Amino acid sequence: MERIFPALKRSLSVEEIEKMHNAAIKLVGEIGISVPHDGVRELLEKETGVRSDGPYLRFDQKLVEWAIKEQKYPDEVKNMDFTIISGAYSLNTYDLETGNLREATVEDLVNFTKLADSFGMLGSAPVRPGDIKNNELQELLHYKISWQYSSQRSNSIFEANEKSSYRVAKYVYEMSQAADKYFSLGLWIKSPFKTSYNELDIIYKFRNENIPLFVGTLPIMGMTAPIFITGAYVQSMAELFAGITLLKLLCPGSNVYCIPIDSIRVHPFDMRFASFVYGSPEDLLALTMQIELNNYYQIPVVAKSLLTTAKEPDAHAAAEKTANTLVAALAGARIFTNAGLLAVDEIYCPEQVVIDYEIVQYVKRVIKGFFFNEESLGVDIIKEVAAGNTYLEHSTTLEHYRELWDPKLFTHESLAQWQNHKEKKSIREKAREIAIAKVKNHNYEIEDDIRKELDKIYEKAKREIMEE
Repeated sequence: MERIFPALKRSLSVEEIEKMHNAAIKLVGEIGISVPHDGVRELLEKETGVRSDGPYLRFDQKLVEWAIKEQKYPDEVKNMDFTIISGAYSLNTYDLETGNLREATVEDLVNFTKLADSFGMLGSAPVRPGDIKNNELQELLHYKISWQYSSQRSNSIFEANEKSSYRVAKYVYEMSQAADKYFSLGLWIKSPFKTSYNELDIIYKFRNENIPLFVGTLPIMGMTAPIFITGAYVQSMAELFAGITLLKLLCPGSNVYCIPIDSIRVHPFDMRFASFVYGSPEDLLALTMQIELNNYYQIPVVAKSLLTTAKEPDAHAAAEKTANTLVAALAGARIFTNAGLLAVDEIYCPEQVVIDYEIVQYVKRVIKGFFFNEESLGVDIIKEVAAGNTYLEHSTTLEHYRELWDPKLFTHESLAQWQNHKEKKSIREKAREIAIAKVKNHNYEIEDDIRKELDKIYEKAKREIMEE
């Protein structure tokens, strides 16, 4: 029995990708990457194939090609199917009870961790708790709460938060050891071709621990990268290649990789509002290129398709999130980020988490396709019904009707059925009810002895931080 799967054709040829690859490698050799850290620069200047020019280090082609091939990704990530990522340390949220926009709190961090976990969503902490005024303590709570209320949150290569200080990194590492959780450090390239002293310093101090290291970049078309999609992608590739080469030379015992959520990705810029954009037609075009480039380099594809500039869970958000997710899936993506986010990443909306989950289920059903065989041609069925039977009573209908998508949120009742319902609720109202129930019924909590150890480490960190 053959299943027909809908799909998009390629937009880039292998020859075109190789041309972009060669251009990126050339830029790494001619521009390099700014390294404002004396200790890192002094170590790397001793390596064969590394050339120094002021704060910039430039790498020969063989070194870059070696670093690209050395990347490793977990097999389970490569085989994920319709996985959703949710969480990006948003500062604001819509209140679960009132629906009002406000600053996020520790209570929200707990509740939204439970909400995303109940849907099986991976990723970083959902919000940054504004009622904790110290930034370092905020960061530590991201991990403590993620690990306390979820077995999977902040516990994979999709956790992509750079640590603000060596002290924070040290305490997060200590907590990760106590809870047996994933720990990594990242280097975010500041386009064009610049690195942060602070991030380099943290990695430099951890360089002998053999921990996973990731590189990310965020080039913005017309702002920090060429306005052309192709040129912006060449810069993205060059920055990432330079970053992984730098880290692989600095920490040869570590697995160094491009962070999947921001690997080989560019972002459009709106000249009218002076803001970078998610969800636009240009963003969708950039997304299809990202998928092809990631596939070429065998980097797990994570589509940033659930992001939007919409400020509320409205038609704007639904249109951009659905269009981008569907096209991404048709192009081969099976991991999607970032559920629940609005206003790029400034708002984490619990209702939108529920809506985004439904959008992905809609897309999943489309990608499932349909069967093509003698039975599905329907010739015999049509003859039987034409002889005096009905399709509703036919055995094939009874056997297969449950294969039709049965949505939980985007329900299919008629106007009359909706009008006769006692409570005519909007999608947002229904989504809010589901979110509240999900939080209430979530029952995972880490083992008590591990929780006590996390509490102990956090309190030790708190004393040190608050004594300053």
